[in-house]
Amino acid sequence: MAQEDKLDKVNATLDRFAKLIEENAQQLRKDKEEAKRQRAEDLAEAKRQRAEDLAKEKKRRAEDLAEAKRQRAEDLAKEKKRQAKEQKRKAKEQKRKAKEQKRKAEELAEEKKRQAELERQRTENEARWEKRLASFNSRLGGQGNSIGEITEALTVSDNIIDLINEFEGIYVEHFYFNVTKKYPAKNSKGEDIRKQYEVDGLASGETEVVVIEAKTVLTEERVQRFLIKLAKFKLAYPDHANKDLYGAITFIRVEDEAFALAKQHGLFLIKASPPDVELANGKGFKPTKII
Repeated sequence: MAQEDKLDKVNATLDRFAKLIEENAQQLRKDKEEAKRQRAEDLAEAKRQRAEDLAKEKKRRAEDLAEAKRQRAEDLAKEKKRQAKEQKRKAKEQKRKAKEQKRKAEELAEEKKRQAELERQRTENEARWEKRLASFNSRLGGQGNSIGEITEALTVSDNIIDLINEFEGIYVEHFYFNVTKKYPAKNSKGEDIRKQYEVDGLASGETEVVVIEAKTVLTEERVQRFLIKLAKFKLAYPDHANKDLYGAITFIRVEDEAFALAKQHGLFLIKASPPDVELANGKGFKPTKII
């Protein structure tokens, strides 16, 4: 009996162990299944996440590509606009240059025309002066000698030009005789009229002009009248308005008062000593610009 009880206890213990083993085996299977399921879920989640990341990356790349295309299109548009603006600027510059060339050509043509006209006037004036001289000499005989001398001195234009150009800051190239021009003025009633302005000689350069008065005998009154004439010169000759204006008087004989007044106003005093001329102002003379 005791032996059987022991066996029953052993069997019971074995049964419990078997049951425990079975329970453990079942738990192990459950844990294995759970682990397998969890791995499957993790793998599925990883695949989903990877797919989502790939989709995001694809979308980002697409957006970057679209932005790059947009930026490139914008840059191309800006470049085209810049090129169009540059072409417009070049066209405008070419048009300006063409206009400037045309203006210069017109100015050159006008200057040639003006020089030709001045040359024609000079030739005519020389001819008229020679005719007047011949007429004076034929009518006055010996009395015409002084007029002839002053005229001869005036016609030696190279000598006068060389004398004037000895002074620093003054350079003249052309010499014209007996130049006459009319200019607008008003009479005593305030009415518009045209007055005649005549100079015996005109020495002109690019930036200076010298008006020359010829007198056989230079008096104080004649110097005063010449100063008044100089004050009106640029009104009668607006084409010389931007040049420095100087005055000169050629003479055979000069009175002391006239000499002093002319020197006071800085006029060139040129003594006619045919066939040449000489400066009579003395040492240290500096010509004065006429305002």
